[in-house]
Amino acid sequence: MNRTLRIAGCLTIAALVAGSCSSDKKSDAPKATTTTSTSSTTSTTEVPATTVPAAPVAVAPLTGMPIDEATKQKLTRPALAVKIDNSTDAMPQEGLNDADIVFEIKVEGISRLMAVFHSNDSNEIGPTRSARYSDPPILALLGKPLFGWSGANDGVVKDVYRSSWIVNVNWDKVKNSDYYRKSGRKAPHNLFTKTQTLFAYAQPDQGAPLQMFQYLEAGQANAGAAPVPGVTEKVGDTPSAWVWDAAGNQWLRWQYNRRDNTENAGQANATNVVIMQIQYKGGSKTPTADTTGSGPVTVLSSGGTAVQGTWNRPSQLEGITLTGADGQPLKLAPGRTWIELTPGATSAIMSPETAASMLAG
Repeated sequence: MNRTLRIAGCLTIAALVAGSCSSDKKSDAPKATTTTSTSSTTSTTEVPATTVPAAPVAVAPLTGMPIDEATKQKLTRPALAVKIDNSTDAMPQEGLNDADIVFEIKVEGISRLMAVFHSNDSNEIGPTRSARYSDPPILALLGKPLFGWSGANDGVVKDVYRSSWIVNVNWDKVKNSDYYRKSGRKAPHNLFTKTQTLFAYAQPDQGAPLQMFQYLEAGQANAGAAPVPGVTEKVGDTPSAWVWDAAGNQWLRWQYNRRDNTENAGQANATNVVIMQIQYKGGSKTPTADTTGSGPVTVLSSGGTAVQGTWNRPSQLEGITLTGADGQPLKLAPGRTWIELTPGATSAIMSPETAASMLAG
């Protein structure tokens, strides 16, 4: 399927590995100028100072983070998306703080997560759960990703399998040892996997994901961004909150009025939280996220700031753009991003006292 996602700047994955995508064309060197005094036999030559533009910094496409030698080779692989259980029985989860991007999506009543891995690996991801009709259009944002999941109803299975841009690595399609049941947990909240085993199924024609967002440079800020202590929201019937942790320079996540702690990597956190107000179709039994069209968006980013704008995605063949009230692109800070697909307007700014109490508790 031919997908043309919007990319900020000229960087491509080939350029990320090679080093730079700047033009090879060389500009003419400035010519020296000579001035001669009529009252002196001395002549002086002045050479104007030249400024060499800095080469563009290669960044990871799903985080905007500068690339080092340790991650360079990882970025040639495709993205890997894994569905993760988000019920109370599934907590604590694992793998969320290793993901580049996490989507929260409404399912029947509660929400479910889709964790996307590319620049990092995770030794444990889960609990892994089933696919939904919402997934193929979201996965189209990632080019041709790998997709890990643990089953679905017949209609969803057919829909996912016939989506040509998805390479399925679900539990009943790969080796039994690639997914495992974890002791101490009850089924169906005990199925786990890891990135290393699922990335082994990457196909040569998949390619790396395209860049999803534009990113702020050092010292930049979005116009209209203002400090907020925290935000509450709901995706389906799952209540959550994000509180700015100045000491850690990150947004910390609460769910069901308690810290959303992972099993081995601390509290779920993000550099950016993109709260997209969308519509869900299909009724209460098969809620399906409509991620095309446009709607309001709130972007929580570095410095504990929030800014409102509009998200836009004309079709499934295109990417999502974020635009501020001034008509300029809304940019994210380099780092992990959570994308909250809320059913309409569910978010609200919390008071400083509430945020302080949650951080202290």
